[in-house]
Amino acid sequence: SLSLSLSLSLSLSLSLNADLPARGFSRPGEGGLGWAQSICIIASAVHARREKFAGGDTSQAPVPSLVVCPPTLVGHWAFEFDKFVGSQIRTVSYAGAPAERARKRGEVVGDVVVITSYETLRNELEFLGTFNFCYCVLDEGHVIKNAKSKTTQAVKAVRAQHRLLLSGTPIQNNALELWSLFDFLMPGPT
Repeated sequence: SLSLSLSLSLSLSLSLNADLPARGFSRPGEGGLGWAQSICIIASAVHARREKFAGGDTSQAPVPSLVVCPPTLVGHWAFEFDKFVGSQIRTVSYAGAPAERARKRGEVVGDVVVITSYETLRNELEFLGTFNFCYCVLDEGHVIKNAKSKTTQAVKAVRAQHRLLLSGTPIQNNALELWSLFDFLMPGPT
């Protein structure tokens, strides 16, 4: 089902899946709760996959999820995940110098949540592009409004079963910028 809701608090949410948002756009406004919504959505998906896998559905094997954000927010995302679901879901802050990131590659297994920056994703696409993530969440998603930038192209190369885009920037973008955002959320045939 397709639902689009816009409230006076400037909260915009688009969902193309009745059970879990497969693709969505969230502008949480003053509350800044997009991260909380994303954590709940990812935690719910991890739980559902674990239940189905335990029941014998091998197509629901644990897979990682990816959060891409500005470098200053990598630690915040990890803190919030650990605070709310740390006992159930592991996180990997995939940041730092290339040698440090190389050491963390072995930690990206199962239903871990990988948290990285846009620049790191662009530089590490050869590694991160090998995964088919459960969720790919973009924080400050307006970063990909230029469809021709290297960062946007790297982000759109990420394979994910579900995609979410969070942005605190007012929705006053031109049609091409909006197209770039929605092309991430609902990519056409490749």
